[in-house]
Amino acid sequence: MPIHKLAEGPITMTVASVESKEGNFGPQWKFASNEGIDVYVNELPASKQLARLNHTPESIVGQTIHMEQVKKNGTTFTNITLASGGAVSTPRPAAAAAPVAAAPKASVADLAVIYGECVAYAMATLGAKCEEAGLPIDAAAIQAAAATLFIKATR
Repeated sequence: MPIHKLAEGPITMTVASVESKEGNFGPQWKFASNEGIDVYVNELPASKQLARLNHTPESIVGQTIHMEQVKKNGTTFTNITLASGGAVSTPRPAAAAAPVAAAPKASVADLAVIYGECVAYAMATLGAKCEEAGLPIDAAAIQAAAATLFIKATR
């Protein structure tokens, strides 16, 4: 079976099987596609990525995933995400990337409503839990919790 190396580019594939293998660089997982292409990923980053997706090597079988390597600050990371579709796709060197449309901007009034909801949830969760535990709570803690919720909600 052909082997696709993530260093050569990303791949989207439907997983036929995942099995543990001992490779030149330690324990690896071999992701085999329905189309007969294998991708080897070091066990630790692969297990972390699958856990982030709430999957195991057994439960990811039949799912379509996108795998790629990303370089950040001189370190290479392996990313695995769920994808749609079912065919193996690898990048074509001559293909130009399609432009990404910018998300419409929310108005300040809309953002204020969302932030207000985040503050209410932060007070109801963090504030209530701290009060139950007898821990002091201040506005800065509520603001930080609300900001965390707001950032996640608006991305």
